[in-house]
Amino acid sequence: MLPAPIPDYEQERLADLRALKILDTKPEERFDRIVTLAADIFHAPIAYIALIDSDRQWFKAKCGLTANQTDRSISFCGHAILHTEPLVIPDTTLDERFHDSPLVTQEPHVRFYAGHPLAGPSGQNVGTLCIADRKPRNIDSLSLETFSRLAALAEHELNMLDLITVQRDLIDTQTRLLRMQERMQQELQDAERYVRTLLPPPIHESGLRIHWRFESSSALGGDIFGYHWLDDDHLALYVADVMGHGVGAALLASSVQTALRRQTLPATQFNEPVSVLRGLNAAFPMALHADRFFTAWYGVLNRRTRELRYASGGHPSALMLDPSGGIHELKSTGTIVGLNVGVPIEQAGISLQPGARLYLMTDGVVEVRTGPGALLGVEGLSRIIRGETSENRVDAIHEALRAMQASEPFEDDFSLIEVLVE
Repeated sequence: MLPAPIPDYEQERLADLRALKILDTKPEERFDRIVTLAADIFHAPIAYIALIDSDRQWFKAKCGLTANQTDRSISFCGHAILHTEPLVIPDTTLDERFHDSPLVTQEPHVRFYAGHPLAGPSGQNVGTLCIADRKPRNIDSLSLETFSRLAALAEHELNMLDLITVQRDLIDTQTRLLRMQERMQQELQDAERYVRTLLPPPIHESGLRIHWRFESSSALGGDIFGYHWLDDDHLALYVADVMGHGVGAALLASSVQTALRRQTLPATQFNEPVSVLRGLNAAFPMALHADRFFTAWYGVLNRRTRELRYASGGHPSALMLDPSGGIHELKSTGTIVGLNVGVPIEQAGISLQPGARLYLMTDGVVEVRTGPGALLGVEGLSRIIRGETSENRVDAIHEALRAMQASEPFEDDFSLIEVLVE
C-alpha cells in the first residue's frame, strides 16, 4: 500500500473542510439520496461520500459499508483528492498503490474503485463521491459523465452548508422565525392537498384491478404516480420521484404528471415507454428546473394480451408476483431524468399470467429503515409481498412497513401501487 502524499496546500485544504462544519454530523437524506442513486445507476454494491480529514477519511453518507471512517493512510480517496478528474481503478489488485491495501485484502474487498473529487467553498478538494465493487470492472465515458454530474450535485449540497449557516445568523428574532415556519407549513399543507387531488382513483374492471397506498413524509416530497387508458386496450402506468422535498419538488412533480396525463410532451409516442422517457428528459432538463432531477418508470399494459412493455429512468424496479407465488424483479437500464447525457434507455417486456400482481413503488418504500443503518431494499420488500396472502395486499404491506417505523413518520413519501391482472 502506497499512502497518498500530503499536498503542499494541506493547511488551506483542511481550512476549507473545517469551514463546511460537516465532520461528524448526523446522516442527512440529501446526501444519502445521492449515494443511493450512484449505487443504483452504476449497479455498485458500495457507494459513499468521503471527507478527508488530517488523519482519517470520514463517511458522510454510505451504502455497502459498515465502518464510519478509516485511516487516511489506507484510503483510496486520499489519492483521488489530488486530482481534478475522477480517479478510476479498474482492478485494485493490479495497481501497486492499492494491491495490498487492507481495504482490498480484507472487508470490504474492493476490486474496482471510482472516486470523484469534491471541492469546498474555496475550491480545495475536501472529499470524494465514490463507487466501488467487489469485482473488477470498467466505466465508459458516458457513465463517467453521469458520475461527474452526480458529483456536482454532491459538491453543491456540501457547499450549501456554509450558506445555511449564514442564513441562520441573519434571522434576527425567534418570533420572525416562527412566523416564517408557520407560513411555510401552511403552504406545504396546501401543496400536499393539491398533490393528492392529482392521484388517480382505484380501478375495478373486468380483468383488471388497481389499488394503491400513498403516505406523505414529514416534509412535502416529489412523488407522483398515475395511470390512464391510451385506447380501449392499452393502459399507461407511471411513477416518478423528484429529488428533494418542499414546494419546489412538488411543483416539478405536478408538471411531470400533467405532461404525462395530458400527453403534451413534444414528438413523443405515449404507447412507447422509451419514447416517453426521452420526451421527459428533453422537456425537464436540470438547468431549467433549479438543478432538480427525477427518476421515472413508465409502462404500457395491453389488457387483451396481458403484455407489459416498460422502461426505467434510474427508478426502483417494478416487482411481479406470479400466480404460483414466485416474485420477479423487472429490471430495465436507463439514467435518471434531467441529466440529458444521452445514455441509452433499455425497453423490456413481459407477459403477465392471469392472477399476476404488478407492484410499482417510489424509493420511499424500499428505503424504509429496518434498523440502525439498514434499509428494507428490494429483497426485503419482495419477502413481505410473498408473505402477504390477504386480498388487500397493498394495505397489508403498508401496515407492515408502518410497524417498522413505530410512531416515526416515513423519511420519504410512501407510494405503492398494485396492478392485478385477472
